Amino acid sequence: MERRKVAGALLLSVVLMLVGGVFSVVRAAPTGQGEAKMSIGIAFVVGVLYYASLSPFFANLGFTVLYRPLVAGTLVGLVMGRPVEGMAIGANINVLYLGWLSAGGSLPGDPGLAGYLGTALALGGGLGADAALAVAAPLGLLGGLTWALRLSTCSIFAHWADQRAEKADIDGVARMNYVPSQIWLFIIYAVPVMLAAYLGSQAVAAALGWVGQNLGWAMGGLYTASGALAALGIALNLRFLFRGSLPAYFFLGFMIAALSGGSINLLSLAIIGTCVALLHVMFTSKGEESLSLFPTGGEKVERFKLLSKNDLFQSWLRWLFFSHSCYNWERMQGMGFAHSMTPIIKKLYKTREDISAALKRHLVFFNTQPDIGGVVHGITIAMEEERAMGADISDDAINSVKTSLMGPMAGIGDTIQQGIVIPIALAIGMSLALQGNILGPVVFLVLMAIFVWGVGWWLWQQGYLQGRSAVTNILKGGALNRVITLAQVLGNFVMGALTVSFVSLATKIKFIIGGTTFELQKVLDSLMPKMLPLLLVLFVWWLLEKKRISPTKIMVGIIVIALLGSYPIRGFSIF
Repeated sequence: MERRKVAGALLLSVVLMLVGGVFSVVRAAPTGQGEAKMSIGIAFVVGVLYYASLSPFFANLGFTVLYRPLVAGTLVGLVMGRPVEGMAIGANINVLYLGWLSAGGSLPGDPGLAGYLGTALALGGGLGADAALAVAAPLGLLGGLTWALRLSTCSIFAHWADQRAEKADIDGVARMNYVPSQIWLFIIYAVPVMLAAYLGSQAVAAALGWVGQNLGWAMGGLYTASGALAALGIALNLRFLFRGSLPAYFFLGFMIAALSGGSINLLSLAIIGTCVALLHVMFTSKGEESLSLFPTGGEKVERFKLLSKNDLFQSWLRWLFFSHSCYNWERMQGMGFAHSMTPIIKKLYKTREDISAALKRHLVFFNTQPDIGGVVHGITIAMEEERAMGADISDDAINSVKTSLMGPMAGIGDTIQQGIVIPIALAIGMSLALQGNILGPVVFLVLMAIFVWGVGWWLWQQGYLQGRSAVTNILKGGALNRVITLAQVLGNFVMGALTVSFVSLATKIKFIIGGTTFELQKVLDSLMPKMLPLLLVLFVWWLLEKKRISPTKIMVGIIVIALLGSYPIRGFSIF
């Protein structure tokens, strides 16, 4: 029965993907250049796609993959019959969110809204990929309001789950996690985006047409801003990568990419960076124990006494799909945690009292990084099994372990996944996309699936097999620190290369010496190619890290300066 339920969930995911794709192909009609007419059907699909990126039905690849503008732009482009153009627009928008990090329930901007609605409006308004970022950026800021609404209102469904737990209704608790929450999320996510996509594309086209006719310099400013805004995305990521001597690898990646003149693609540069990172770890870890996350000799207790590996797998699948289904301020992932424990509770406890107590035990506040943090679930399952076999393990003991581990694992997980793995995978995918290679989003999808599914399931098992010693073993010998260092070296190298590829800034300033006219941009290029993009990235990082200026203020500042610098004075402008 359980296998059929899981198979049904997987089948539903596939069906939704296929239906969306078929519907897109059927409804899409090539429109060529310029304004694309937005039908209500296409607008509806755009809204559904945005909702899908935040839904639980894609095995945790919604938030990690579908939510990213690179993928969002590709899907919207497919819907509107212009997949390559949509992919390019999405890749450009994604540069701004390269260092985007959502931690502790916070959402500093909404890359999904910027990607889906921004691409739809850009294609509908005949806006090119270079300038689409300037239109999409404000949308990302607005998305934070809907996020706050979601986390506030979904707390209601947590109390409905409490009522089911009181009655020992295991399936009822599970349904409360994903049925009412998803109906509500569809209403607040899909419907507004559908209306905005349908009504807004013509308005954007009209506004851009007027600006092009009357304020040509403003369009030039928007193009300048779009190239400069990429520096913000890279600088945001550098906040997590600039540690100790590691910035040297940023400059190494930049110099190799700049001096090659773009002849080396980013995938090749990532391979070079990986070799450099391995060499760094090898030389800095000389004489230390081998790189192993779980050294031998740790406490490993015989498991699978009451539970089977299939029970463990069933529990992991529910977490994989539904960890954030009813995400809310009051419990955060608490309902998702309880939902993931339902196969375990069914197997271990038979009386109404024990079932009810177990459900209540796990319907409390819980929040961690869902993949790396899966080790906490494994430990909890091991403790529940020991308790069911008669061990003196209280409710407080189980919850104290959960509470004490969720924070550290969230910090480690967010650093590794959101701070390093996603940006690197995105960078590779974006570089391919901007070359017109449709494999860009596919490569990103594959890399993230390997991490989310492979690492997540492995750590879930390790937590269960090693029990409360699991986290100690992870940290033993500093092995994890070496893994993080390796990823940081690679991240710095790739971000340096990205500065060359994605940040665009050039000046039109000229000066006369001895009757000879010199163009400042040519002088700078003779000293170092891509000097202005490099200086801009470092300046934005300095504003973020040292002056603590918010990304929103920096974003607005870049747009304003680009517009002012593009305004002609006596026929001459800075940009």
